[in-house]
Amino acid sequence: MAKKFGKFIMVTAALGAVAAGAYYYLQGKDNFVDDNFDDDDDFDNFDDDLDDEEAAQDADRNYVDLDLEKADEFKEGLDAAKAEATDKIVGAVEETVEKVKESADKAEVKVEEFFDDEDSDGSMDAM
Repeated sequence: MAKKFGKFIMVTAALGAVAAGAYYYLQGKDNFVDDNFDDDDDFDNFDDDLDDEEAAQDADRNYVDLDLEKADEFKEGLDAAKAEATDKIVGAVEETVEKVKESADKAEVKVEEFFDDEDSDGSMDAM
């Protein structure tokens, strides 16, 4: 009986909250829409002012000439650094491959010794 009454109270509270939320939403809906239209009353056009300022700035602007020889030197330096880095990486990879091959060869020898049919004492217990 107490469980049913508790459920009844919870359902009643939830329905009351939904009803109150709907009421406040419908009451404030008109005010919210009216408030948003008040912000658009500023009809001053500032684009004309920006055009005048940009024209004045263009007249005072100084341009810098590019030194293409320095750009070519920089590009050559980058190419040299890239080639050096590539050589280091290729060398490191080759060394690693050699080490892996050596380790594989050693492991192969150990596996062959492990699976050898003859024991070290001459007996044939493995068969």
